[in-house]
Amino acid sequence: MKRATLLVALLAAACSDPPRPAFKYDYGTPTFRDDAPANKKLSADDLALMFVDHAGMPVDVKSYRGKMAVVLVVTRGIPESPGGVFCPACVAQVTGLAASHAEFTRRDVAVLVVFPGPAGRVGDFIRQTGGATTARLPFPVLLDRDASVVARLGIKGDLAKPSTFIADREGNVVYAFVGETLTDRPSLKAILAQLDRLPAKP
Repeated sequence: MKRATLLVALLAAACSDPPRPAFKYDYGTPTFRDDAPANKKLSADDLALMFVDHAGMPVDVKSYRGKMAVVLVVTRGIPESPGGVFCPACVAQVTGLAASHAEFTRRDVAVLVVFPGPAGRVGDFIRQTGGATTARLPFPVLLDRDASVVARLGIKGDLAKPSTFIADREGNVVYAFVGETLTDRPSLKAILAQLDRLPAKP
């Protein structure tokens, strides 16, 4: 009798669906390029861009001219991977920029992050970067809802190509790097090195 009961239990277990593990990616910590020379040329007019930020406020990149240098970082945008996972390199990059914001403040530089995609996903993206609320990131996240800015800058790819642009205080684009792969981005060290080449504030 006991053997029969055990056999039935084993058969039932074999026929049932095995438990599915929780959906999870483990990408590790992406590393970016210390050696990332500019690979694209842009004019000041190319970065004369208007956005709405994650809080619904208008942002005119031209308004920084004559005041501050600007680092404009374009993320890959809306997720394509299963489960709605955002690009891990984008999350790591924005997290690093936020953690090092004092370095940009000390250099009198404005950091602007561009998120191509619907406004409904930007809050999720910010939370994944460690900004539990939109107010906790020390810089605005700018929306490119229809990817028109991505198209204008010539950086369309699998979503947007991860790109970093630096404009000096006069709005001149002094550095433009367009990545060809998910992790093909300048490191924080490389960005700060570019900023340190700019003339000191008068």
